Amino acid sequence: MKSQIGFIAVGQAGGNIGLLFEKCGYSVLFLNTSQEDLTTLKDAKHTYKIKDGEGCNKDRDKAKDLVINDFESILEQIKEKLTEQYIYIIFSAGGGTGSGASPMLIDLMIQNTDKKVGAVIIIPSKTESLKTYINMYECFKELEEIDGIGATFILDNNKADNLSINKKFVDLFNAVTEVPLHRSIRGNIDTAEVKEMLYTRGAAIISKVSKDSTPMPRVIKSIHDNIFAPIEEDRVIKYIGLSAINSIDVSEIIKETGKPLDIFQGSNPINNICILSGLTFPYRVFEEMKKTIQENKEDITNSLKQTREAKLSDDINFLSDIGNPSSKSKININDVFSKYKKK
Repeated sequence: MKSQIGFIAVGQAGGNIGLLFEKCGYSVLFLNTSQEDLTTLKDAKHTYKIKDGEGCNKDRDKAKDLVINDFESILEQIKEKLTEQYIYIIFSAGGGTGSGASPMLIDLMIQNTDKKVGAVIIIPSKTESLKTYINMYECFKELEEIDGIGATFILDNNKADNLSINKKFVDLFNAVTEVPLHRSIRGNIDTAEVKEMLYTRGAAIISKVSKDSTPMPRVIKSIHDNIFAPIEEDRVIKYIGLSAINSIDVSEIIKETGKPLDIFQGSNPINNICILSGLTFPYRVFEEMKKTIQENKEDITNSLKQTREAKLSDDINFLSDIGNPSSKSKININDVFSKYKKK
């Protein structure tokens, strides 16, 4: 399946994950408004600096304007560098370039190409700034309005350090693309079924559990203890995919997640891999961040207001009353010349 999947890595956070995918053999196009960020992507094959960009310093609107003004060239780059039918846009929801440009880019690609488009999104940790929270919230407001978007993998920076999360996700995604390679008389998950899970609308998670004599408790644990944003408790789910070493009663997963539209099961000689797709977005996380933003709104507003108000209104420069030679206005140079001309 690798030959059928490509990635567009937007912004620096997206670029870091994109490099790992490129090293695994996937086609990746790196987009950024900052040339400095692009130069950190050593050995990246396909990079493109968005015209007139100098970075967006967490300003989503700036990123949008730059993409709008350069969209024809960006689209040309995508068509030239990525021939794959299935494309994932990788970006951070809390930044400027990725957060601002990516939802619009996804929408534009759906409308202007025949490619199927999904997303890999990094959400900020609770230690990051309020600006990143605001950006994330606005980003997902736009994403949920997009018709035709495929599966959305939401990586949660609260779960581990970002480098570890990046590596784990690439490993998990690779494991899913290799599922159709495992064949057994006990059953198989074929390529079409994997594509269906990877490109159905909604959030998606992947978990992997190594060989174990009693894997089900660990599989259930991995559904919640992973690198992804917590799944909602509304029991909304479209597909369950389970590629397992031994026969596993999938009813235990259904009890934990809800009744799916369909279940795909197959054998796997190496790992137990569980895929859940068609989940709702992690709205509890968004509401928590919204609450934090609202709780700090007054303080931030007052701080910004204070920096704009003039408070030094009294005139205490008594020296101006007795004259200050250094404060004399300059005389026109021609007047100086005239002063010394012979009469």
